[in-house]
Amino acid sequence: MDEDRSASFVELFFDLVFVFGVTQVAASIHGHLDWPTLGRAAVVLILLWWAWTQFTWAAGNADFDELRPRVVLLVATAATFVLATAVQGAFGEDGAIFALAYFGVMSLWAGFYLSLIWGTDQMSGFWAYAPRLMAGSVLVLVGGFVPEDIRIWFWLAAVVVNMASTLAVESNEYPIVPSHFAERHGLFVIIVLGEALIAIGVGVVGQTGSLTFYVAGTAMLLTVLAMWWSYFDWLFRLGEKALKAATGIAQGRLARNAYSVAHYPLVAGVILFAIGTEELLAHPEVALDTATRWAFVGGLIIFLTSESVMARLFTRRTAWERLLTIGLLGLTGLALGGLNGAALGAVVCLVLVTTLGVETIRHREALRQLR
Repeated sequence: MDEDRSASFVELFFDLVFVFGVTQVAASIHGHLDWPTLGRAAVVLILLWWAWTQFTWAAGNADFDELRPRVVLLVATAATFVLATAVQGAFGEDGAIFALAYFGVMSLWAGFYLSLIWGTDQMSGFWAYAPRLMAGSVLVLVGGFVPEDIRIWFWLAAVVVNMASTLAVESNEYPIVPSHFAERHGLFVIIVLGEALIAIGVGVVGQTGSLTFYVAGTAMLLTVLAMWWSYFDWLFRLGEKALKAATGIAQGRLARNAYSVAHYPLVAGVILFAIGTEELLAHPEVALDTATRWAFVGGLIIFLTSESVMARLFTRRTAWERLLTIGLLGLTGLALGGLNGAALGAVVCLVLVTTLGVETIRHREALRQLR
């Protein structure tokens, strides 16, 4: 599949309902920054993310100018909306709704993918992979009907099965359209970064203006802009170029590792950063508690670590500026916890903007070639 192709409007519409699910994951964490809550949220998020990735892989084979693929994706959008509404109560009274909706979404994926590749040489890869993945979906389904205190184990087992399935079948070829595949993930990152912008907006609206407040708000906005820059200045284009250069099984392996796998912590990092940002802007004049501080700083570290892994996979070289940024942010979180929120946010912003600026200047010739 060598042709360039852009994402369709129906795919963008489909993405929105998944992002609604992401906002519900964030809402389930608000006010409960403890390890059990974060663990449950991480499991729900990876189940949502894996469902989205499977449709993204399948959509590379679809022509959304035709009626049937559009109808299927719209039905999947409706089912995913039900799934997203049950996210906050997934480990409570809405567990059965979440499980049924998830199984329905994944069953739609299996039927959708099969209809797109029927009679092609991709069938062998489908039969090697799909039954294994649906086994994970069955575990989610069963987990929705077991007592709440053991549900997490069924759903963790489903995550393990999903991940193991992709590793077990990597000897099969799963063709993609590189331009479409990279763009779909880039668009999802943009929408998720919108969650961070919303967090800033929520923190700003209705607040009494003061120097501390304006410093905090400006620092947070610049930080989100820098996060956009860190992904789209060169990493996005480098990824598309690397996917186009790879062929056969190597292309599928790169797409799986750099996108389906490495983008999950990137999304999780944005969620944590957004939660920390909202709390920081609510009380910029006081120091953040430990959990909130590490949601804020740690979210950025996870985001940048994910990008560093992607850069390594794309180039087989280490992005040293990113590693420096991660180290400086870690030291900031450890050593400057006593600063008020505004000051901590300003330091974090300065670290991120400065190191990204150095990276851009040092690699400007290589970046020019990517353009």
